[in-house]
Amino acid sequence: MKKEAEPIPQLEGYVPVQRTISILAANIWALVLIALAYVPGWLAMGKPSLHTLYQVDEPTHTLVNLLWLSLMLVGGIVIHELVHGLTWTLLLRKGFSHLSFGMISGAAYCHIDVPMSKRHYVIGALMPLLLVGVVPWVVGIAAGSLLWMFVGSIFIGGASGDLMIVHALRHDPPDAMVYDHPTVGGCYVYQPNT
Repeated sequence: MKKEAEPIPQLEGYVPVQRTISILAANIWALVLIALAYVPGWLAMGKPSLHTLYQVDEPTHTLVNLLWLSLMLVGGIVIHELVHGLTWTLLLRKGFSHLSFGMISGAAYCHIDVPMSKRHYVIGALMPLLLVGVVPWVVGIAAGSLLWMFVGSIFIGGASGDLMIVHALRHDPPDAMVYDHPTVGGCYVYQPNT
């Protein structure tokens, strides 16, 4: 289902320049990031077998662990998007009425309809990587939980699109104004109209 386009807010003296990413490229990078997180985590944990994740010799544990893993993955997607929205609303002191959530091209999204500084946009874009990816990954390694380390690895990969968007903004000044793109992965950067 394609999201309806909304008018891009205009800032006097500035023209919005689109910075978007490919969802296909984000998915490919997600797999790379998952491997780059999982392999070092697995090595740091002393190379545990998948047996410790799935308990393959005990069918009840296997089913319970697969159910937990499924719930963690679905819940993590929802939490990832909520973290974007909560971070932006707190930084901008705007209400939840400025947020919308949904799916675009098979990817979950959170959109905020308020222009903001690049600094605020980047913080909101990267916060799910930290809270939903890196924290469970570190907790999993510290606690010796292959399940939590694996889920953290998945959500580090799940932040690939966010990382690509932040990378696309790397040459823009920190105080540049940014508007989250309403219909595709990415944003608009307001540049002086010269």
